[in-house]
Amino acid sequence: MQQKTHIANVLERNNYKDRYDTQAKQILSDKTILSWILKYTTSEFKDYPIELIKTCFEGEPEVGTHRVFPNLVPDISEDSESSGPNPDNTFPEAITGLDTVNKVPGEGEVTYDVRFTVLTPAAERIKLIINVESQKKFNPGYDIVTRGIFYCTRMVAAQKETEFKGSDYDSIKKVYSIWISMENPQYAQHTITSYRMSEHPLYGVLPKKKRYDLLELVLVCLGTSDAENKGNELHGLLDTLFSQELSPLEKENILYNDYHIETTVEMEGGLREMCNLSDLIEERGIEKGIKQGIEQGKLTTLIALVQDGLLSIEEAAKRAGMTVGDMQKLITD
Repeated sequence: MQQKTHIANVLERNNYKDRYDTQAKQILSDKTILSWILKYTTSEFKDYPIELIKTCFEGEPEVGTHRVFPNLVPDISEDSESSGPNPDNTFPEAITGLDTVNKVPGEGEVTYDVRFTVLTPAAERIKLIINVESQKKFNPGYDIVTRGIFYCTRMVAAQKETEFKGSDYDSIKKVYSIWISMENPQYAQHTITSYRMSEHPLYGVLPKKKRYDLLELVLVCLGTSDAENKGNELHGLLDTLFSQELSPLEKENILYNDYHIETTVEMEGGLREMCNLSDLIEERGIEKGIKQGIEQGKLTTLIALVQDGLLSIEEAAKRAGMTVGDMQKLITD
């Protein structure tokens, strides 16, 4: 069997998934939705109302100016989509934060879904760097947690010579990588799990607490309507946003009545686009199933005709578009 070339695989990719992912990122970049996420996933914002959290996003974006590792020059190209905000494509309710692409020579490219900075509402205003990722599958072939840790360490390392200079490591800002997993097994549905560094004295106790709380990964697993654990308000909100059963109008009504969220033009468009794409994907899946069913029925009929002596195996193989050997194997199996 011939192996497909890279260009063949690219040409055969279904761009509907890419478009769905794009709309999901658009919705997750809404300041109100991000405020809900921050409230339920970060210790710094858990005690504050949503309306106050919405005022904590930094206004000035940092785009294409930070290094990933020491002695590496950031990639800033004029034709790069990440080289700066596009005034024609920015919306007042959307986050336009840090550069979403980190490029390291020899290591490939890391692309963040949504990345921004906030200042905590407390008297001592603390700057946090936040990354929010949408993940379709709970098990995409690797552990989401390990990838999230990688993202955290990248965001810490990228602060060298931007958030802190030289050896002033005490100025490192805390980073969060928050992953929204949409399709999860029953045991993981409607859970929120934090992974962070913690202190464990092995011998004796240090008299002064050291500042080690610099990175945290949070995994938010959504659920289905029949999940045993119904989750909290954040689960309900995100379940509604990414539901494939609810219509855009139903989603908008739930957002307004249950969460007091008025949909912006951009969010409304994203909801409708996602629903349309989901319907199209489902329709294509049904069409594919019908086609497969017809083909399977035809094959079953040909096998029966050969077994009854009404058709030669050669003729049956020809009609099925396969070799005589493959047809023989199907008949004997």
